[in-house]
Amino acid sequence: MPLFGIGTWEYNDTVAEAAVATAFSLGYRHVDTAYIYENQVGVGRALKKSGVDREDFFVTTKIFGGLNSSEAAKNLDKCLEDLQLDYVDLMLLHFPASTSGTGGAAMRKEEWLALEKWAKSGKAKAIGISHYCKRQVEDIQSVATLPIAVNQVQYHVGMGSAGDDATDFKTWVQSQGILFESFSPLCGPCGHADHMKLINGALVSKIGKAHNKTGSQVSLRWLVQQGIPVIPKSNEKAHQQENMDIFDFELTADEMATLTAAKSPPVGGGPSPSDSGDCGIVQILV
Repeated sequence: MPLFGIGTWEYNDTVAEAAVATAFSLGYRHVDTAYIYENQVGVGRALKKSGVDREDFFVTTKIFGGLNSSEAAKNLDKCLEDLQLDYVDLMLLHFPASTSGTGGAAMRKEEWLALEKWAKSGKAKAIGISHYCKRQVEDIQSVATLPIAVNQVQYHVGMGSAGDDATDFKTWVQSQGILFESFSPLCGPCGHADHMKLINGALVSKIGKAHNKTGSQVSLRWLVQQGIPVIPKSNEKAHQQENMDIFDFELTADEMATLTAAKSPPVGGGPSPSDSGDCGIVQILV
């Protein structure tokens, strides 16, 4: 799984197709989409037109949470149909509950087992989850016969000092052999002021100046330097290029510590179907 890729949340088919086409022309080889984004057709068109061999690019997509086995199977096959692919590299259960917040442990387990059956047929190289907290991960672990490859959650500069709600949770996920992946690494769902703190805010800009890098590159580097994959979203070629140019410098230990200690921006925004129980802020679940 590449450490960086392009996200497509909030893009329609047309914008997603253009964004992915541009990204792949620059050398991107990882794209992240989802059933709920309603843009997989556009992503699939871009992949088909890219001319890149299938084994040379990585596709992540996701299906709704809170589905029974039959519904899950239909959603999973629809993803492949829309993407015009025989398989995906990573398929995630997008949320631990339905978009209305209904579900629960039994439904999570049923949907996971349906995902396993689908993956075992050769339609996914790996499977995982998104927006799951520890209790919900443990629900899946209690029935899983295939590894949980990834937990994709919101994580960015500003959340590293959030104590047991973020940093300790990340450590626990990694201790389980599950890859901890960041969505919204520049806090796209946050309000404009908070979002801009990770792009041209005083802290990241000061550190960036020392490396001849931008603030957003520093924010992304903080993540990948920890081995956390990132999927920033942009449909502008210059920004896509900037986002991928984060592997030719290294933050010092002091800079990493300073960024980890930052308390802003906190987690924020974005869709967050909920499920009862204490899940902490890292998944924005209640």
